[in-house]
Amino acid sequence: MFDFLKVNASKKKPAAAKRSGKPLGGGTQSLGNIRIDRFVFNIRELNAKGFIIDPYDKDIVITGQRFRFEIDAMDGQTQVKGRAEAVVTKIAGGALAAAFSSKFF
Repeated sequence: MFDFLKVNASKKKPAAAKRSGKPLGGGTQSLGNIRIDRFVFNIRELNAKGFIIDPYDKDIVITGQRFRFEIDAMDGQTQVKGRAEAVVTKIAGGALAAAFSSKFF
């Protein structure tokens, strides 16, 4: 589903991005945020099937785990806000991909 989240161990992050003060990962804009327990994460990708949060640097959930969260984001012109449930599909490269458990929007 999210095959662009593949990890390549030989790839290094560019040193110029570290010095410039821009966020790593190309400086992509956040589409909103997701709150899991008391932690808040930025949404990098969002669609009707699921989402990717980046950076994900906590050990709250593991691959295959179902979890509940609160979302506050914009999908194009649509405001997405509320509580839902998802399943973690992959954690790699400092990002977490999850699929909604039921139709959310």
